[in-house]
Amino acid sequence: MAPLKIAIPNKGRLSDSCLQLLRAIGFPVAGVGRTLVSVLAGGDIEVLFSRADDIPEFIDLGAADIGLTGSDLVDEAAADVEVLLPLDFGLCKLVVAVPEHSLMKKVEDIPEAAVVATAFPNVTRRYFEAQGKKLTVVAVSGATEITPYIGVADLITDLAETGSTLRKNHLTPIATICEVRAVLIGNRRKCAEKEKEVHEIVAAMASVMAAKEKRYLMANVPKQALDEVRRLLPGISGPTVMNLAGADGMVAIHSVVTEKSINGLMPPLKKLGATGILILPIERMVM
Repeated sequence: MAPLKIAIPNKGRLSDSCLQLLRAIGFPVAGVGRTLVSVLAGGDIEVLFSRADDIPEFIDLGAADIGLTGSDLVDEAAADVEVLLPLDFGLCKLVVAVPEHSLMKKVEDIPEAAVVATAFPNVTRRYFEAQGKKLTVVAVSGATEITPYIGVADLITDLAETGSTLRKNHLTPIATICEVRAVLIGNRRKCAEKEKEVHEIVAAMASVMAAKEKRYLMANVPKQALDEVRRLLPGISGPTVMNLAGADGMVAIHSVVTEKSINGLMPPLKKLGATGILILPIERMVM
């Protein structure tokens, strides 16, 4: 069978996170460098390094079987691809933003003659048409924030994570077009042909994401405190309880807990007589 081809961004805001995810599922992909293709698993996997903007089209055309890119780029390309898995990085919003002293405070205030600059002309045009606005859309490839101040546009649409870049450029968001995140996408025909291989990768990525905010807690606790420990540590289906050899009156408990809950769990566990508390990272978790 032909190798499974996975396209990932060769640079940009998603590149490092995509590399980390592939490494976490057992694909030791080296940094991009000058390499355009990385062959793994004895030739069964090929990782293609591409511009993030091109990946939806590559998947649609079948040049790659599956790929990692931004949901904004999938929407912009309007490619015929299947979203296999929403991912937990690359989170931001595509927003409408205006100069901070503008009279436009909401979308309804935007006049018909207004010009909007954007790196996402198709998504932007569809959004304003849905709002009943026929604006002039100017496509730009970078430095969108400057366009209102050099007379190119009256407003912009752009990606915003925290909004700090907009504020630095004296722009204010007045509406959100869509939420954006990284996604795993696939070619419909090729995913059907390579269903087993694709399913394994989707499951592996899902297990890495499920484990990210979780930790594995182990401790020895008095048997008489088990009811209270169970209330403290519900875990996935309750903590696992095991007898301890040569330790009458004590049992070992194992539980999956959220990372943010750990500091709050330590004092009550110690108060209940817990000893030998260990907190370990979890690489993957299959629900």
